[in-house]
Amino acid sequence: MNPATFNNEATILILSRGGLQLVLAFPQRSRQATGPVIGSNFQDPSVVHTGDGAWVAYAGVNGNPENVHILIATSSDFSTWTVHSGYDALPTLPSWAANPPRVWAPDVTQLDNGNFVLYYSVAMAESPAKHCVAAAFAPNPEGPFSPVETPLFCDLAAGGAIDADGFRDPSTNRQYVIYKVDGNSVGTGGECANSNQPVAPTPLVLQEVNPDDGYSFIGGPLTVLLNGPEDGPNIEAPTLLYDSSSHTYILFYNSRCFASAPYQIRYATSQSIYGPYTKQSTPFLQTGDTSANLFAPGAIDITRDGKLAVLHGDTNLGWFNGDGSKRVRAMYAITLDVSNGIIALGRFH
Repeated sequence: MNPATFNNEATILILSRGGLQLVLAFPQRSRQATGPVIGSNFQDPSVVHTGDGAWVAYAGVNGNPENVHILIATSSDFSTWTVHSGYDALPTLPSWAANPPRVWAPDVTQLDNGNFVLYYSVAMAESPAKHCVAAAFAPNPEGPFSPVETPLFCDLAAGGAIDADGFRDPSTNRQYVIYKVDGNSVGTGGECANSNQPVAPTPLVLQEVNPDDGYSFIGGPLTVLLNGPEDGPNIEAPTLLYDSSSHTYILFYNSRCFASAPYQIRYATSQSIYGPYTKQSTPFLQTGDTSANLFAPGAIDITRDGKLAVLHGDTNLGWFNGDGSKRVRAMYAITLDVSNGIIALGRFH
């Protein structure tokens, strides 16, 4: 595949806070860009680098195909991917999972002991409209992963928990999980069940965990970002990145409703992992930003070195207009360039 090309012009934001200037630059995309690296449904992707130099990506297929909870794909170059259809990286679920379980948003992180932890969202039998975040473990990135019976995060009174993402802070070597409290499931209706006033909170919550097991809590949870009027019904799908050159934490997240074309990837910044985070006014990626046949981009997941990322994007704009098109959230692979506080979307693979 030929990479996308971009103009040299950039949109630059200069933020001042406490005497510090943070410069964020976004290149203007040209009209040329490649399509998805996985053209079939591969929603809410996560990616991890294996010890032999290969890559494994994960998706929660939500019952499509049936009897598969977590689908995987592999690649040796981050551009050409093989989907292992029919293989389930999580064949067994905890006993409290609902039927159907509606498994969403997997994320895999390698731990200090060499094992791999899988975080995933699964509906709870006692309250099937709500999800909890659970964990599972495997000695290799392909699995199969064995689930832990006890849920990791639930918060059912506030709507449940989804979209967990593991993060190793390179500046401190501490391990964290960040997730969304799913207030949409207790919302007052409207778009994504939560656009009617009053809109329920959908906070992003940070929890430190033991780096040896990725599961045992250290301290308590901390809310680091709240949804506002500009976010429509929610914020969700968080992932963290640390820029060592500017000592800046960058929190990527999705804003608006996943079932609408304005769904977009945004970001907020802080000089501390614990916040406060300042939301930036310019989306990182939204419908119309590229010619890569990508609509409603979401669920970005960034490699540990901060140089590569995967995300999903709809390929059928007509689906949003109700023309009967099949919804396909394909996986795109991108290059990131983060240096001295500058975040640039480098190219599509």
